[in-house]
Amino acid sequence: MDKTLKNKLYDLIGKFNEAKILVVGDIILDEYLWGMANRLSPEAPVPVLEVKRKTYLLGGAANVANNIAAMGAKAMMCGVIGDDLYSNVVLDLLNKGKINTDFVIKDSSRPTTVKTRLIAQNNKHLARVDIESLELISSDISKQIYENVEKVIDDIDLIILSDYVISVLDAKLIKDIVKLANRHDKIVLTDPKGQDFSKYDGVDVLVPNMGEALIATKSSANKQIKKIAEALRKIADKVIITQSSKGVYYYDGADEIKLDAFPTEVVDATGAGGTFVAFLGLGLVASGFDYNVALALANYAAAAAVRKVGTFAIKPVQLKEIIEVAYNNAGKVSGKKN
Repeated sequence: MDKTLKNKLYDLIGKFNEAKILVVGDIILDEYLWGMANRLSPEAPVPVLEVKRKTYLLGGAANVANNIAAMGAKAMMCGVIGDDLYSNVVLDLLNKGKINTDFVIKDSSRPTTVKTRLIAQNNKHLARVDIESLELISSDISKQIYENVEKVIDDIDLIILSDYVISVLDAKLIKDIVKLANRHDKIVLTDPKGQDFSKYDGVDVLVPNMGEALIATKSSANKQIKKIAEALRKIADKVIITQSSKGVYYYDGADEIKLDAFPTEVVDATGAGGTFVAFLGLGLVASGFDYNVALALANYAAAAAVRKVGTFAIKPVQLKEIIEVAYNNAGKVSGKKN
């Protein structure tokens, strides 16, 4: 990294408080049960976790909104939760994160989506238990979500569709949001999931990981990444494929951008994709939609996200720390004598 890029990234961080981003998608509550597992159950050959503490984190689309708000930007969360005890936990976390919850809808016909992880000593992951309904939300709630987007469309800079194929983003709602965004000249950035990406047709930016891209395009792992991106450009104008330790690839039909991943210890990759999308959105808005700079910013943010267990909101100081290390390391390499 040269000093010019470093200064640009620092400059972006200072502009985040001007950004207004709407996140639409599946709200997930990540529950962690931490404890000790030193014996097997007499009922079955499985470990017994003696729970010492319990923590809650925002996951799914809520993780995206949480990362946006933590950087000082205005984040608006649009999604569905149940009308249960867990829903109150979600709302408390959103409010603590200073995320606008005006468009979070309670639906008594479904549970709040909760993913409970059992973690033993040394961060050993024993099991995960999911509470969720995979039935799509009702047409009435889908209409309410659209109307909520319509209310704020002129006041936001960007829409992020964060899909975890649980219930919220069906093909019709996505199509309607895309049409609305086009009429108001707003960019729709999408984190897709599932085997069929056709429901995302017309979004501006599609950001799958490599595994998702391979499945959606029915491609083999040895297929050239540009060919995979070309196939996905039938759906979106710009395609960004994240490749974990192999970095990030961007293609818009003319320009290609390839970024290496920032080398760091990976403790837990949970939520890293959502963090990448959040900071890509922030970077695009703050930079006036400069994809070179926004991709670099998101790349460093994703590196920060994998350093801890679970999803968490990255703070400006943590992001600057990663950028500073990258800059210093680049200086050492460029100044190395043969």
